[in-house]
Amino acid sequence: MFMNDLELLRRLKQNDEIAFKVIFSKYYSRLYYFILEFVPLKDIAENIVQDTFFTLWNKRHELTDVTNFGAYLFTVAKNNCLYRLRYQKYRKKLFTEYSIDTVELEANLEVLTTIDSSTYTFEEIERIIQETLDELPPQCKKVFILSRFEEKKNKEIAEELNISVKVVEKHITKGLKIFKIALKDYLPFVAYLLIR
Repeated sequence: MFMNDLELLRRLKQNDEIAFKVIFSKYYSRLYYFILEFVPLKDIAENIVQDTFFTLWNKRHELTDVTNFGAYLFTVAKNNCLYRLRYQKYRKKLFTEYSIDTVELEANLEVLTTIDSSTYTFEEIERIIQETLDELPPQCKKVFILSRFEEKKNKEIAEELNISVKVVEKHITKGLKIFKIALKDYLPFVAYLLIR
């Protein structure tokens, strides 16, 4: 059953755990790759994503003004990252236990501080994604949607479209090149499209 973000949000406010699971499934990898851009440690990035969903569940009744669910979740994730990167005790742990480079961490903190995770930004990203999809050749578009939006494996796509895995890979590579150019100004938010 497909539910758009506004329907998911409405159901979430009514304590619908199924809606929460759908949101979790839809946004987990997106948030994970976004966070990983700034906190390059997989286990810590996973913890920050978990914190983001914990915040979502705890504040679900307060989401009355949310018009773009993606913007809201990325803002919460961004704030969770900023908190971790600014908190001295946590920073000390990053430097001692994980040997994170101070210069890299400071640069990540600065970039993260300036990133715009507003509704406008996410509407612009959605517009660019749709325009870029519409410009792809039909078969390339089908393959890219199945791969990046429906998260199917290359072999599954090949079987579904009755083409070889090599052809699937070729279409994905072509789509990735086009999307990297189209979304160059928004890469932290769309890393999930480009990484697999």
